[in-house]
Amino acid sequence: MLGAGIAGCTAAAALARRGFQVKVIDRHQFAGCGASGNNQAIIYPKLSSRDEALPLVNLAAIIFASQYYQPFWQQGLGAQSGVLVLPETNKAVADFRLIAERFVNQPDLVKFCSNAELSNIAGIDLQAQLGLYFPNLGWLQPQAICRQLLAQYQIPLITADIQSITYEDGQWHLTQTDKDLPLADNSLTSETLIIANAFDCLALEQTRFLPVTQLRGQITHIPSNSHIGALKTVICGEGYITPQFEGSHSCGATYNKGLFTTQVREADHQTNLQQMAATDKGLTEAIGPQNPNSLSGRANYRCTTRDYLPIVGPVPNMPQLLEDYAALRKDARADISSLGSYRPNLFIHCGMGSRGMGYAPLTAEILAGEIAGEEPIMESELRLAMHPARFLIQDLKKKRI
Repeated sequence: MLGAGIAGCTAAAALARRGFQVKVIDRHQFAGCGASGNNQAIIYPKLSSRDEALPLVNLAAIIFASQYYQPFWQQGLGAQSGVLVLPETNKAVADFRLIAERFVNQPDLVKFCSNAELSNIAGIDLQAQLGLYFPNLGWLQPQAICRQLLAQYQIPLITADIQSITYEDGQWHLTQTDKDLPLADNSLTSETLIIANAFDCLALEQTRFLPVTQLRGQITHIPSNSHIGALKTVICGEGYITPQFEGSHSCGATYNKGLFTTQVREADHQTNLQQMAATDKGLTEAIGPQNPNSLSGRANYRCTTRDYLPIVGPVPNMPQLLEDYAALRKDARADISSLGSYRPNLFIHCGMGSRGMGYAPLTAEILAGEIAGEEPIMESELRLAMHPARFLIQDLKKKRI
């Protein structure tokens, strides 16, 4: 397993549960030091009244995640506080009503709330007239969960900065950036390899074709007080804010495309505060006056895809797959019997954007089940919507390649 964030650790645990011998390799000494290193992370629900891949995958993921994280919540690694989603636009108001109608018989999943109900659920006065409440979701400590998954299944973490991978004699060979670095384990070969290193997959020749983007995000730590300290649930809208943890609330997050620094910026704290005001004026009142220059926070990078869905499955052999599916350039509806060509025993698990805590448990289970030869747990159409080969097929049909 290459990568010790939430994608790598959930996949490693899913394989270990099935009896596989698993090792995780990461450039950091500890798990969860990249995008999974925030103090608090939320499970973000993104439903729709329409039967489209993105909301349907998200629905399956949040239902699975709400059960997956029960043991962690019971240990205090976050809280199943519920997630309250407030509309950002008039269109969102209409969409919320349609979503509420669609799921009216599933109050354990989502409940449509009026203003009085919102304030009661949140524990603070809110001005929004309506919202959607997801009672079984909440927030988590991602770094602690990554580390516990590895400890629970006794999965070793090898510290190494991998520069390239090559396949030879039935084994994947991983080469370090600095070959003189000491290793906790001398073995850098594996019969099966899973790439779970987010946007760093672009540094590897085998996965360089994937259209993933390195997108910076900064969170702000809002000091708690007697007003915002009463917040009982996660609130999402233009931005999000969590209940207090160790004296502060996590608030965010920015989306900075083309900005490559993990240095915390005052301007991004200001943006996060503005997002709170845009989410609900009641949040601004509860938070109280803040000086962006004196706030703390954290910045790191998400790995996003152009269709906002994760990338999960076998890594295509790009040159051969393009040849196998070449007929799509002339006819996007061409009937092709080939299943495509793939690198031997090479898989990828990445591209979760800002929804890693929600997606990773389910996508890890899907991936581990396929490696183990189990029956699929997700319908074919939704599974293909997350398949690594989808981008190549789409680009062939649109004559981009």
